[in-house]
Amino acid sequence: MKINEIKKMLLISLATFVIGFILILNPHGLDGILFNVVPIIFLFFILPFLNGILLVLIQNKDRSYHFLPILFLGVFINGVLIAILFLIEHFLTYGFLFYFHNLLEMFFPLIILGIIGGLIGLLIRGITLLVKKYRQILKK
Repeated sequence: MKINEIKKMLLISLATFVIGFILILNPHGLDGILFNVVPIIFLFFILPFLNGILLVLIQNKDRSYHFLPILFLGVFINGVLIAILFLIEHFLTYGFLFYFHNLLEMFFPLIILGIIGGLIGLLIRGITLLVKKYRQILKK
C-alpha cells in the first residue's frame, strides 16, 4: 500500500463521515425525507456502497487481488464511522446510548454493503481495463 492510496482512502472515509453527519442534523433524524424525495435512511445505506466503489476506483492497479487490502481496510473504517454516526443520532434523538450488540447489528450490514460496492467497483475497473486494451489493439 502506498501512502497516497491511504490518504485517498482516509479522505473518502472522512467525506462519508461528513456527509453522514450533515444528514443526521436533519430535525427528523433518520426518519426524515431529504428534499421531499429521498428517505435519509436510504442515503445511509447508499454511502457504504459508494464508498466501496470509490475505494476500488482510486487505485491504479491491474490485478484484482491488489485491490482487496485497501478495500477491506477502507470499508472497515467506513463501517465504524457510520455506526458511530448512528450512535450519535440515537443519542441526540432519544437521550441514551444503545447496547454494543445493537451497534454490531448495524456494523456488519454496512461492511457487507461496502464489500458489494467494492466488487461492483472491481467490475467497473475490469471493464475499463479491457476496453483500454481493446482500443490499443485496434490502434495497431
